[in-house]
Amino acid sequence: MSLLRRSATGALSLLAINLFAVPAGAYDLNGAWAKDSSLCRKVFSKKGNQVALTSLSDLYGGGFIIEGDRVRGKIVNCRIDSRKEDGPTIHLNVSCTTEIATEQIQLDLKVVNDNTLSKTFPGTDVAMDYHRCTL
Repeated sequence: MSLLRRSATGALSLLAINLFAVPAGAYDLNGAWAKDSSLCRKVFSKKGNQVALTSLSDLYGGGFIIEGDRVRGKIVNCRIDSRKEDGPTIHLNVSCTTEIATEQIQLDLKVVNDNTLSKTFPGTDVAMDYHRCTL
């Protein structure tokens, strides 16, 4: 097989892997999420491309930031270990670290629309809506 043909075959293989790595219809969780979208500027600050929770974010309902396989809150940093979509619900298994401990947590996020998630706690009927902030 010629070098050109092997290169083309390799490129096509990489393209196929990239096309099928994310399931079709996968919901994009990336962004800053607050309980009240009208308070986004009080919950989050932005410097350049970096988004962070403000020092008083908890006074305005708090929120969290999802970037790739990371979830950040006011006092916690998490890594998404696995993600499974079941209809409108996304089940996340995350490893979270605070200053005190590390623990495994399951988060269930129900997609309400492109900019609203409902975070539910497994085994309960408790849910809280979060809205995507544009900063």
